This record gives sequence, structure tokens and C-alpha cells, in this order.
Amino acid sequence: MPDGTGSPQGQDSMQSPAIRKETGLSLKEGPVIYQREDSLLEEDRFKKDLTLGELNHVFKLYLVKRNMRLTDISILSQFSVIFNDRRFAEWHEMDRDAQDEALTELVRLPQVYDELIEKVGTTAGDAQIIKSVVKDAYQNAIDSFSHAAFIQQKYRNRFPGFKVNLFLDQINQKLNLIVVDNGFGEKVIKPKKSHTGQRYDDDIFMRITDWLIRRFVEKEGPVEHRVAYTGGQGLGLKKIGIELGLDYELHFFSTGAIFELKLKSYF
Repeated sequence: MPDGTGSPQGQDSMQSPAIRKETGLSLKEGPVIYQREDSLLEEDRFKKDLTLGELNHVFKLYLVKRNMRLTDISILSQFSVIFNDRRFAEWHEMDRDAQDEALTELVRLPQVYDELIEKVGTTAGDAQIIKSVVKDAYQNAIDSFSHAAFIQQKYRNRFPGFKVNLFLDQINQKLNLIVVDNGFGEKVIKPKKSHTGQRYDDDIFMRITDWLIRRFVEKEGPVEHRVAYTGGQGLGLKKIGIELGLDYELHFFSTGAIFELKLKSYF
């Protein structure tokens, strides 16, 4: 339970909710839910507080990049998800099979998440579209957590987490949805999969095929083969522009990243 306060179609089909200019929520308000349990051990509360502070810091960096201040926006709805799984502190010691098994559990969020994202989506104008888009975004965030936990050993003194925030940009008269995470902070190059779902690095022939594709077609960087990922290849993000007709942007910072979905004006 929260411990805090309070078929896809294109952009033109999203309903315009009755929104008025108002102060909105503060950055520290909104429910906080946990992936594993409803409560934390006392010694874990510092990690939770550090995670929430880091998510808010990334959001402030995003505002600076957008030449905006907190006083320029009105937060309509927000909540945070904390992945309080102790395995993230030991991720660098786990082999890829063990990581895969853990990720299978971690992608399943508690039921209260569905209630909270439904509320955000309804406020935005289309709960079904928002729920689908945010799912793609947080699965990419989980992959970033896996990468950061292995490469940076980042979660020894904090938890991975993400924050969903729907706010009004009162300067540009736009409604924005963002998903903030405290993951790796850079684009993670994930191993590709064949049409059967098999990773290209599962055998030497497929690994060579993957290298050729990256070297001569997509010109991407190397893959970290010791890290497990949920399997998303960014296709969900591409679908946002192609199928839904919505604009999105990814922002990377030293302590995390932001997925930004740009909705039409509601003024």
C-alpha cells in the first residue's frame, strides 16, 4: 500500500480533461510503493530516502535542461516505485542466468501500481495509452538498473527506482508525462534477439551476426554480455511515434535518465 500522500490510438483521439491552472503538488508529495513489500526494514529507510532524493534531483536537472523552474510547472499527479530487492546490491556477483531469474520477478509490479497509473492516465486523457507507454518506459528503466548494478555496483547504498510525473508546463502551455529513473544514466546497448526470442550472443554464429549488424548497419557500441536484460529493444518507444503519433524524448544525466512524453496542449 502507498506510504505517501495522496486499443492504442493516436494523439488526436486522446480526450482533453478539464484542467485548470493551479499550484499542483510539491515534488516530494505523492505515493511511494515498493516492488517487494509494503514496508521497509529500518536499516533500509536511508536507502529509500536516498533513492527518492536522487529521483527528484534528476527531475530538477531535466527542468534546468528545459530552461524551466519548479514555479513554471504544475504537478497534477505523481508516484514513485522503489525496487527494494537486496539482490541489486550483489548483482555484480551474479551470473547472467541468476540475473535473468531475478528480472522475471522484478518486472511484476504490485497491484497498487495499476491503480496509480490508471489515475495518472485518466488525468492525462487516455488511461490505456498512458499505461502502455509507461510500461515500455519502466521496462527500459529496469534494464538500466541491471546494467548500473553490474557495471557501477550502484545500489549498495540505495535502491533502484522510478517516478511517474504528469505536469503542466505553464510557460509553453503543454502537458507532459515523464518517467524518471536512477539507473545507468546513459543509453544501454542491449543484445539483439532473433525472431524466435533467442539472444544473438547465445552462440558464436549468432554473436558474429550481431556484431555485423552493429558494425555495418546500426553503428552501435559494444554489448555487455555478462548482464541480463528484460529483452526490450526500444521497439516499444518506436511504436509511440509510429502507431500513436506522439512525440517523446530521452534525457540522460550522470545519476539517471528521463523518458518524456509530449502531449498536446490542454489550454
